[in-house]
Amino acid sequence: MSKEKKVKVWISVLLAAFLLLATGGCGSEKAEDVAARKQKQEVKKTVIRFSQGLPEKHYISSQMKDWADLARQKSNGALEVQIYPSAQLYKDSDVNEAVMTGAVESAQGYSVYLAKMIPEMKILDSWFFIKNSEGLEKIYNMPIRERLDAELEKKGIKALVWLPWSQEDFGLVSTKQLKTPADAKGLTMRTLGPETSAYYVQYGINPSFLNGSEIYMGLQRGVIQGAFATVATSVERKLYEVAPHITLLPCGTMTSMVIVNKDFFDKLPPELQKAMVDAGKEVESKSVAAAKANYENVIKEAEKLGVKVYRPTPEEMKLWEAPKEKVREEAYKNAPQLLKEIQEIEKIWAK
Repeated sequence: MSKEKKVKVWISVLLAAFLLLATGGCGSEKAEDVAARKQKQEVKKTVIRFSQGLPEKHYISSQMKDWADLARQKSNGALEVQIYPSAQLYKDSDVNEAVMTGAVESAQGYSVYLAKMIPEMKILDSWFFIKNSEGLEKIYNMPIRERLDAELEKKGIKALVWLPWSQEDFGLVSTKQLKTPADAKGLTMRTLGPETSAYYVQYGINPSFLNGSEIYMGLQRGVIQGAFATVATSVERKLYEVAPHITLLPCGTMTSMVIVNKDFFDKLPPELQKAMVDAGKEVESKSVAAAKANYENVIKEAEKLGVKVYRPTPEEMKLWEAPKEKVREEAYKNAPQLLKEIQEIEKIWAK
């Protein structure tokens, strides 16, 4: 082979090697780029199980779902809240302990059950104190909220959202019409806590501690003849089928909360914590409007369904409210500062 041919062969070999290396390098680089893009696209999800006692169609449930959806959106899909309604995971009375122990990451908490751990929480459920949903919102914006949140954290619970129930439609669901306390004497009714039970005793009502999911069956079987509830609850849970009457009374209030296991929350990346908190603020800012809209809608629905809603006259209301001071003194004997705070707030509102 001539020298010229040898040179051409070597040039061809070198060019082929160069092209092979270049092609291989580009292919490897492209594969790395694809892998990097996939890694960026694949968001690592944090799954949060949410135990909810209410059925899906309840207006409070809708707000809980809004919170879950907003948390997902604000976290760019990194948070996935899986809601288990109708006490599929835990009953209302058991869910606080489940959250505290980490058996479930998050849940719908009730102020009345949390008050068993945090005495100051009773201010949210005191009878004849808060007369409308706006009043409950005012309580949420007072310094007492920060104190309550801090006390809950000591128990291992992080409260992210406070949601008022429609204060205007609270009352006593019953199998017979109740115009005055005398009409309720001798009945057995589902209670929610010590203060409610104390009023029951003053009225001659026998308190019964049934879970919310057991009210319908209790009424149907005659185990109870009534329950502390709302028109909304009567409609949503079809209590009117077995107890067609409800007497509207400002007998306490109800606050539902989105509660999260504090250790779980603290271990989340800051951006996910922020997404959950910001979602809560957004939902809460619309909660009073939601409560009032629900009241208007549910009253219309109740009328269609034949629910017999009774509004006591001013004279009759005085009879229902008569035991107030006596019951409060007993209910808050271990929390005199709380009773004083309630009385001071009432004086401000009376002006």
